[in-house]
Amino acid sequence: MDLQTFVKRLEGGRWEPAAALVYGEETLGAEEAASAILSALEKRGATRIVLGPKETDAAALGDALSQMSLFADRRVVLLEGVPPRAEGLSDLLERAAREPDLFLLVRHSGDVDKRLRWYKKMSAEGAVFRFEAVKEREMPDRIRARARLLGLDLPIEGAQAIASRVGTDLLTARNELEKLRLYASPRKKITQADVEAVVGRSRDTLLYEITEGISGRDRERSLADLQDLLRQGISAGAILSLLAREVRYLLQARIALREDAAIRKALGSYAAFTGFFRSRFADERKDRFGKGRGNLFRQHPYVVFLRLGQAARFGEEELMSLLAAFSRADRAVKSGAGSPETVLFATVAAASAGGNA
Repeated sequence: MDLQTFVKRLEGGRWEPAAALVYGEETLGAEEAASAILSALEKRGATRIVLGPKETDAAALGDALSQMSLFADRRVVLLEGVPPRAEGLSDLLERAAREPDLFLLVRHSGDVDKRLRWYKKMSAEGAVFRFEAVKEREMPDRIRARARLLGLDLPIEGAQAIASRVGTDLLTARNELEKLRLYASPRKKITQADVEAVVGRSRDTLLYEITEGISGRDRERSLADLQDLLRQGISAGAILSLLAREVRYLLQARIALREDAAIRKALGSYAAFTGFFRSRFADERKDRFGKGRGNLFRQHPYVVFLRLGQAARFGEEELMSLLAAFSRADRAVKSGAGSPETVLFATVAAASAGGNA
């Protein structure tokens, strides 16, 4: 049974099954699912009892129930988290099953041990809703969907910038969107300038801007953006590695542009490219450069779109030379041949001037 159907059943007064488990790595989804279940139960007059993970035995529950108002004819026990073994949960499940006025809701952040007796019992007799961790490449789309729920029109570049700042943490992303809503009010259309004013320029945005400066031979621009990255607390060594990854992305993009005319034709707009990339760009082509973070074509479509457009302004030999320059700089830093920041600035300055460090 899906969550929406289950909630509607509860709102209609049908408490079968009388227990539910909401858990997973995706904290926001689990939190909102538990809130929806609680809201449905409380609309039907249920009174909430909150227990901690160390209060799963029958004595603790009995004590909590005895302290409730005599006028509470329906009760929902919310258990916040579960201890490693939590075998006392089996007793709570049995009690919820035999008492028609009692509902058990377990909300847990993270995974649970599916080998335990209580979990097997919950799976067989209750409702289980698991929220898996969001993949990094899914975040911009999830953020835009969340923005629409708030009535906001968020551009893809804004969603990408927020994703770059919050990683796969949807809870933090929601908080950033709330800030944006207040900042832009009464406007509903959010601009990139709004995002940068509230969230700041993201690491990935700055990396893109540095390589834009390199492609345009704009040393002043590249070095200014480089300084902004350092102000965010990212080490010079880490920036060198990230810039080397950016150049590898551009090289992969340049090879794809040379070999596949269909990709070049799809770059007219992001909307056209998204449709092409998701429906006409086969998985075997996406996996040509591997399946991990080092493969451009396994990133979010917007990242791929931007890098393909940027790669057209570079030649393959130029990108190979840049990659060699960043590799030499990385070895110099790791071997202690120079100050990391000095090596970083010298490498980017030379690259922006059209030379190699």
